[in-house]
Formats: sequence, structure tokens, C-alpha cells
Amino acid sequence: MYQSDWILRQIEMMGLAFKQLLDAMREHRPADAVEVSREAAGELLDTDPEMLDHLTGEGLVVMLSAGGSLDAFRAHMLAELLSARAEAYAELGRNDDAAWERTRALALLRAALPEVEGAEQERVIELIGWLEADASQLG
Repeated sequence: MYQSDWILRQIEMMGLAFKQLLDAMREHRPADAVEVSREAAGELLDTDPEMLDHLTGEGLVVMLSAGGSLDAFRAHMLAELLSARAEAYAELGRNDDAAWERTRALALLRAALPEVEGAEQERVIELIGWLEADASQLG
């Protein structure tokens, strides 16, 4: 019961964060989108967003595997946030930061892929494809 309540709260929180991200991007406020994604990532992982900004994708995977197995839900949600942040950075002309976030998101998604199924697996595959396409266009 507690775990399902926690998951529902996480989904609700992430839904609100993604709505705020989409609103910011639609209204051409990419700097706000970056800040929303940072705050949401901190809440999702219950940690300081500043610390998260310095971890590589592999470091984030290790952090999300602290209990012995990857928390695929959080890895997927964090990758979605990082992907949105990469788009915001690209809109700001901060291409190096955008590439960093894409790389981190890809590491999380590739680690989560074997752990997810159904519609979530389809979304992870779709997002990997988009991020890889973006990366190949840039370099």
C-alpha cells in the first residue's frame, strides 16, 4: 500500500513538473525550463540538484542502483527531465550543456531499458532514438 501511494505521488509530481516544463518551452522561456527540470530532479531523487548536476550518466545510474538493482522508474523519469533540459539548453544556444544532458539521459535510458516493459519500454526506446539522432546531428 505504501509503495503504491509513493509511486502515485511521484507520478503526480512528475506530471506537474512536465506540465511546467512544456509551458516554459511553449512560451519560449528555456531558462525557466532548465530551473524547473533541476528542481524536479532534486525532488525525484530527494537530493540536492546541485550535486546531481555534477554526476555523469554512469554516476547517476550507480546512484539509482544503490539498493543493488536499478530503480528503473526514477532512471526513466530523470532521463525525461534531462532530455527536456537538453532541449532547453539547445534553445539557449548552450550546445555543450545540451550535449552533456543528452549523454546523461542516454546512460540512464540504456540502463533502464532491460528493466522496463510495455508502453514504458516503447517510450524509452523512442527517447533513445531521438537523443541518438540529436547527438549524431551535432557531431
